[in-house]
Amino acid sequence: MPIVFGQTGAGRGREEFSASYHDSWPETFVNRPDGSTMRLIPAGDFIMGSTQSDIESARQLDRDGDSLPLSHETYALSHETPQFKLFVPAFYVSVFTVTNEQFARFLTELHPGRATLEFWIYSTPQIIQPERSGEPFRVVRGFEHHPAIHVTWFGAEAYCRWAKLRLLTEVEWEKAARGTDARLFPWGNDWHDDFLRWHVSDLGNATVEVDRYPEGRSPYGICQMAGNVAEWCEDWYQPRFYDEHAMGNRRPPHSGDEKVLRGGSCLTRHKLEFRCAMRAANSPMSIWEAFTGIRCAGDLPGVAA
Repeated sequence: MPIVFGQTGAGRGREEFSASYHDSWPETFVNRPDGSTMRLIPAGDFIMGSTQSDIESARQLDRDGDSLPLSHETYALSHETPQFKLFVPAFYVSVFTVTNEQFARFLTELHPGRATLEFWIYSTPQIIQPERSGEPFRVVRGFEHHPAIHVTWFGAEAYCRWAKLRLLTEVEWEKAARGTDARLFPWGNDWHDDFLRWHVSDLGNATVEVDRYPEGRSPYGICQMAGNVAEWCEDWYQPRFYDEHAMGNRRPPHSGDEKVLRGGSCLTRHKLEFRCAMRAANSPMSIWEAFTGIRCAGDLPGVAA
């Protein structure tokens, strides 16, 4: 019987996500439509958000660098509390962000018109658009395995739909990044300049291949959840999201003006922005945020009848 990826995991209760349930599924697999390597994030509790002590420590991370913009006091340092424990059902997440090569294949198969293309990606410096109808989108030589950049939320959602996957929720993103021990960064609690691609990296502020910086992997082996490109999440950004979850309201926000972005990018210059609990947001059309990319998620499969 064929295996299909759908929404089968979303409605299951805690008791149904026993070890025996998700142990029957592979730890990793290759998603056929787009070639993404997917890794299982097991069901269980994790610690989400920050304590007030964490917030004060975050302020100290950049005390010798540039002053923090006001938006950091709003997004990062007031909307990521309280800290609380949360149960998350099992799900799959792509080990790497979507590459230019993958995104170009998506565009080639769908051949969007000019208006749709601009709705999905507001600049294509690393992808060459076809000159004539029916020709493929191509990647600038040397950037095939760099992450797709300047993608809008709508473009990220369209890609995931084409790949038979979906975007991560904000909760799933944070669990995949930090594991179960409330670590500050995907790799641990101490800052390392050379574990990620950020503004002061060795080659300037350009992106790098999606498999670089293996030392910066999360506890689940997920690469570059800090730096290189900021990653869109499914959720609308709501300032009181953590408060609501801590009080037991686990429904995702169903309206808003901005979508959640996580992880920071190669343009990000403040260390605190790379913490697993750091929250950011932007218009779904990505009016001001450059170097936005895609990481995909998938539900545990159901078996077709």
